[in-house]
Amino acid sequence: MPDLADLSLRPGTLKLFQQRGFTNTAEVERSRENGGLANLAAELGCSLRQANDLFREISGAAQPMGQAKTASQLLNVPNNNAKMGSRKLVTFCRSVDSMLGGGIALGEVTEIAGVPGSGKTQLAMQLSVDARLPIQYGGVEGTAVYIDTEGSFSPERCYTMASALVDHVKKSAEKRKTQCPPTPQWFQPNTIMQGIHVFRAHDEAAQMSIVMGLPDFLRDQEQQGSPVKAVVVDSIAFHYRCAPPGGNYLARTRSLSTVASLLSDMATKFDLAVIVINQMTTKVATTANTTDTESVLVPALGESWAHATTTRLLIASETNNNNNRTCTLTKSPNRPSGVSTFKILEAGIRDIDRH
Repeated sequence: MPDLADLSLRPGTLKLFQQRGFTNTAEVERSRENGGLANLAAELGCSLRQANDLFREISGAAQPMGQAKTASQLLNVPNNNAKMGSRKLVTFCRSVDSMLGGGIALGEVTEIAGVPGSGKTQLAMQLSVDARLPIQYGGVEGTAVYIDTEGSFSPERCYTMASALVDHVKKSAEKRKTQCPPTPQWFQPNTIMQGIHVFRAHDEAAQMSIVMGLPDFLRDQEQQGSPVKAVVVDSIAFHYRCAPPGGNYLARTRSLSTVASLLSDMATKFDLAVIVINQMTTKVATTANTTDTESVLVPALGESWAHATTTRLLIASETNNNNNRTCTLTKSPNRPSGVSTFKILEAGIRDIDRH
């Protein structure tokens, strides 16, 4: 393992580690493995956020420069999702899944934004339930993590969705006995609920702590044979927007950047879908070809956050039907922009029958 003095570190970083008795990267890694970032932070005498930034700095500096590949070589190297048959997390709405190329992609961060009452949390809970769908029925057969920052997660509503999912799958299997394998014995509403792990984050510090500790939880779940395939944050903006006026804006920006980076890393490393719920805010924009201004609704947290997401979905209520929703794809690396529709029923998120 290389000595810290041989790495291209900031002078302040090198001085801090040396003062605390660290001489090489193996000692830093050992400290983190023994007790996570909390242990490293304690040994360095700094906050969890600072420990995470310092660890990432050392990890990046210790990485040797890799060998470049041509674009042609990359095109012919299948990624993890391709090896697994390009599995997607289905929404149980054919219109939305078709627009997304089969559902919410694993290995990516998907943002779902909308005004209050548009159905963001309903869709988030539906995706948590759908993460439990068996592979033989088009699912990813994993578990889910739900980080609830607003106290909006409803276990009763989630159980209703889980029961509806089980009923739907069993009825579908009954109709196609010769084509469908029998449903697994574990596939029951209670078992689905046992695979949805809810973390309540009452403030920004708790949210940061949960996200930082999540990799260890994800590894434990993998070792137990119950890999997490969906991580939901509902919502990402709540604690940042509720911060007191005049607070440390720069610190909040760094905090959000750290959370975004951690979530993106987890999506890739653990081959899971990160679904981040966001609120809307008003932005004053200049009308095209004029000097007039108008107020428009845009997802909260600004442009820097927008760049941290892979896919962005905007959902809104239809003006003539409060149960129907439109879902607009505004950002995707591999899908064209589009609009789909769904409705919110007692059973959950479903297609709209226009006939």
